[in-house]
Amino acid sequence: MFKKITKFFGSPRFTIWLISLLGFIFALGLWIPQKKLLKVWYSQWQHQSPKLVAFLDAVQFTDIYTSPITLLLWLLFFLNLSLVMWQRLPLIKNRIALTEAKIADPDTAPGYSFRASYPLSGGMDYAAVISLLKGKGFALIERDGFFYGVKNRLSPIAFGLFHLSFFLILIGGVVSMYTEFYGYLEVVEGDTFQGEYDSYSAVPSPPSMPKFGSLPQVTFTVKKIIPVVSGFTETGLKVNLVDKNGKEHEIDINKPYIADSSTFVLKALGMAPLFVITDKGSNKELDGAFVRLDCLKGRSDHFTLGGYDFKVKFYPDYLLDEGKAATRSLEFNNPVFALAIEKDKKKVADVILPRNGSVEFDGKRMEMRETPYWVRFVVMKEHGIPILYTGFFIASLAVIWRLLWFRREIVGRVREDESGGVLEIAGRSEFYKALAEDEFTKMFEKMMSKNMLRDE
Repeated sequence: MFKKITKFFGSPRFTIWLISLLGFIFALGLWIPQKKLLKVWYSQWQHQSPKLVAFLDAVQFTDIYTSPITLLLWLLFFLNLSLVMWQRLPLIKNRIALTEAKIADPDTAPGYSFRASYPLSGGMDYAAVISLLKGKGFALIERDGFFYGVKNRLSPIAFGLFHLSFFLILIGGVVSMYTEFYGYLEVVEGDTFQGEYDSYSAVPSPPSMPKFGSLPQVTFTVKKIIPVVSGFTETGLKVNLVDKNGKEHEIDINKPYIADSSTFVLKALGMAPLFVITDKGSNKELDGAFVRLDCLKGRSDHFTLGGYDFKVKFYPDYLLDEGKAATRSLEFNNPVFALAIEKDKKKVADVILPRNGSVEFDGKRMEMRETPYWVRFVVMKEHGIPILYTGFFIASLAVIWRLLWFRREIVGRVREDESGGVLEIAGRSEFYKALAEDEFTKMFEKMMSKNMLRDE
């Protein structure tokens, strides 16, 4: 009974069924908007067809790639692949074994495309032939004047390694799929990130939580943010981090920060000035906050403070061009904030606030006391990446091994005659039939050139 079950789960027919079902699941994933991948389309579809989407949500078809059905299919596929590998092991073991059963008559041995005979002379005999073949890298086994030889005897192991690599690649992909975390993190210069969920931004999208596993367990402090600009060209962005062990790291656009299987990639830069509003008469502080603004590269932003609404435009190198605010460059030579101030949807004032300066409006004074930067990271955590890389490395190693150190086999014997003896030989190769036959010919011709063998 057990043998029947293992035979069924390891059969090619079962493999075809699993691949077909997984293909069908992936096709459904392309047709059904997925919550994690197509958030906008999913929301629109949910609004248009709430009952249908509710049903698909219940059976997890809107998150189909990580649904229990898909997970079950993957588990069955791994079971199938494991059984196939287990069935292959005896075949690989048999191929690399040197047994007398592989010795055959070179005249009649099936499957050998190269056949030749060479008269022995110059003191050559059976022992000398065996010694020469061993010198050429052939492992040999002998019986009654017949012999079998194989070069690169262990090359079938590469076949097993390739199956193992496929197994690892699949495991890595599935582990990545079910443990993937994806989110956006905004950290102000001088602040410390401790891995908490609330630190992640909902813009441009909320964090995508993994099916299994946890958030990135990473702690660091953003020590310094250094934008590098020349004229109207941004040439770089450097961020100095200090991890929980006190070690400093310098990262940039092309050099992410990696910790706890997580990658922090720099995505955007902004400003987070400290605005403080005071009463002009009493000098009493009314309100104040660090305001995170996405106002670089000509973008506009807004914030609310002290009961007022502020629309913000930032000019890094401020000038008046025909009475209109403009910037000479993106360099921070004369940075100012242009603020349009409203209260109860009525305009109060338009002011120009220099960096770390102050302005007055509506009986209030507004100061900018600090102007740190903030950076946005794209945060990705996938435990399966090292497994994937290992699988690809083993696959590459196996392919190189199979193609460069391919297997060659020979069978032969020394037949005695009146002139002293004849070497009869047959050969074949796993790949490159013509190349191997050319190799066999050249090998014996080289022997002949040294008067060890002479062609008939």
